[in-house]
Amino acid sequence: MPGLLRARPRLADAVLAVVVAAYQLAGATDLGGHFGDHARPLGLVLAVVSALPLALRRRFPISALVACVVLMGLFYGLGFRSQLGQLSVVVAAYTVWAHCRFRDALLVTVLGLAAYETSMLFGSPVSPVGDSLLALLLAAGIAAIGRAAYVRSHRIRDAEEALAEERVRIAHELHDVVSHHLSVISVQANLARYVFESAPDTARTALDTITGTTTEALDELRRLLSVLRPPRHATAEYRPQPGLADLDALAARVREAGVPVDVRVTGTPRTLPPGQQLCAYRVAQEALTNVLKHAGSPASLVLAYEPEQLVLSVTDTGGRAAAPNPGGHGRGGMRERARMYGGVIEIGPRDPAGFAVVLTLPYPSRPSPEPQEPE
Repeated sequence: MPGLLRARPRLADAVLAVVVAAYQLAGATDLGGHFGDHARPLGLVLAVVSALPLALRRRFPISALVACVVLMGLFYGLGFRSQLGQLSVVVAAYTVWAHCRFRDALLVTVLGLAAYETSMLFGSPVSPVGDSLLALLLAAGIAAIGRAAYVRSHRIRDAEEALAEERVRIAHELHDVVSHHLSVISVQANLARYVFESAPDTARTALDTITGTTTEALDELRRLLSVLRPPRHATAEYRPQPGLADLDALAARVREAGVPVDVRVTGTPRTLPPGQQLCAYRVAQEALTNVLKHAGSPASLVLAYEPEQLVLSVTDTGGRAAAPNPGGHGRGGMRERARMYGGVIEIGPRDPAGFAVVLTLPYPSRPSPEPQEPE
């Protein structure tokens, strides 16, 4: 039953309203009465009705509190008393402090206290000072508890949003890793099959490349998936995130797959944060994977260290039957990576033939330490 109520908050609020109504019905008396002395029928009706707004407390917290306060004021103003307290107002006030902005919650609470004092004056209070002090203390306690719940819920929500963003990032990482390595494997497997009998040495080299590529892909997949599940092994067993120093190895794998890649570095190299290095590496990886998939023609990878920014460009000389799918995850992932670090990316055909991917990343405003392996 508790699990069902947690899964269906509206049903839980309806059950709460019924329970509070029964609670207030049991404590409703006429002015000067004692616990167990039933109030007149009108008082019993008001005791029950004043709890019904709780059924909508999460959807309309402020309206539910206002309704409970008005009905409570009418209950006390007509000369009735609740020997067990007005629980509906307590629950509604807590809901407001737990779900609404501080300013709105404070305003409604002040108005509620004012309505309470007014109703008590009209209802011939026995101890006005004591009742007022008790109401203030109760309101302060409700505000403190409700606000703590508000802060906790927002922290949980922020943590869930951060987790969702991390999952999206990991999904992009997985796409890049799987897409690139499987493209290399596919090209090498086709080559091995084609020359299996005519050129055994070439076929053997292609199979060696497949072996190395699959091993590297599995290593990267283990590292990424370890983020989703606590690793059982020491962190040192996993390799650090790839960076700019790994671009030569990336180009070498593409060359082994049969596509010539020329790598050039211009300007004075400088150290970049690990995140920016990973961004540039993944963009180069995705761009070279697209060359493998769609072109198969010679490509060039240029890393230019300009005075204010890093420019990475991957171009091919043409021959692709069609441009990559503009709605594909690869292009969207590259744009999102660039945007994450304040950069821009240009993707499209170039004149007179070929295709180009150009990433521009501004340098960080402060010097960055040498990239380290993640702890």
